Amino acid sequence: MTELTGATADGGAIRRQLDTDQEDPAARLVEVIADIDDVEPMELAPIYYRIDGLITGLFSSPSPLEANAHVTFSYEGYRIRVHQDGTTTVRELSA
Repeated sequence: MTELTGATADGGAIRRQLDTDQEDPAARLVEVIADIDDVEPMELAPIYYRIDGLITGLFSSPSPLEANAHVTFSYEGYRIRVHQDGTTTVRELSA
């Protein structure tokens, strides 16, 4: 499993810091959700169809010094926001 740093909970939001240099950052997001739900990543739906190459592009171009971009999407009952520096916020969707 990937190393997730800076895990904090803040008003219902869980924040994690992804390593922006690791390969396949979308797979790292699946690991984050699996960790939150205490399940194996293979038990979750594939994330590829929801975000395709957006996360990889977010981390590779433009560099974090040139832009302040983020991607927000829903996955497995959560609203996920990933910032270009790797900061990730996960909130449970309201029922």
